[in-house]
Amino acid sequence: MAYLNNQFCWHGVISTDTEAAASFYTKVLGWEVQTAPMGDGEATMFAAAGVPRAHLGTPQAEGVPSHWDNYLRVDDVDARTAAALTHGGTLLVPPTDIPPGRFSVVASPSGAAISLFHEADEGTAANAPDGQGAIHWVELHSHDLTADIAWLEATLGFTTETMQMPDGPYLILKDGADMVGGAMPAANPQAPSMWLTWVHVADVDAAVERVGDHGGAVHSELIDVPGVGRMAVVGDSTGGVFGIITPS
Repeated sequence: MAYLNNQFCWHGVISTDTEAAASFYTKVLGWEVQTAPMGDGEATMFAAAGVPRAHLGTPQAEGVPSHWDNYLRVDDVDARTAAALTHGGTLLVPPTDIPPGRFSVVASPSGAAISLFHEADEGTAANAPDGQGAIHWVELHSHDLTADIAWLEATLGFTTETMQMPDGPYLILKDGADMVGGAMPAANPQAPSMWLTWVHVADVDAAVERVGDHGGAVHSELIDVPGVGRMAVVGDSTGGVFGIITPS
């Protein structure tokens, strides 16, 4: 079974201090650290219930802060990368072959980076199951939402559906009838446009306490959204920002 097309299929925790990040995520999220062969070396993975959820790596360029990467499965990395540039995006990493498949990194008109990916072996890849410790949702926080939505529509064929939230309208990104992720205006003028990764936790209040206990930061108040869940935006001990949610 192949990954589901136009769905987020993989994630990466990119940290300026991988030892500190490994300690943080195992203690805060209960993730396990695994290693797996990767070409001539090894890759470090975070797993929940034995299922790999994200890899742990270091920034590829000097001065890049800790962050999360999100990989969207596409039908053709080269074609979608070319479309991304044609419609106003920026190329950060050209189409490149790695042992798991082929990927590129592009940025939306507002600068939000996303990895485009197609697996090398469609017979073995499959989207990871949901549940505690899984990646629950990915959403775009954009400083130019109109331009970024137009870019996503033209590059990937996404459509949008509006959902009313406590702070105003929220856009659901869709591929046909399937939900892909969300999109909203960026609230923090000091932060760049970004894709925010949300992790499913059993008790978000307890997880927020663990974030503080282990050197992380809490960037938002705990909020309840009817029909969605209870959630907060936090940062790991090296500065990587992500969300934690206990779904309804």
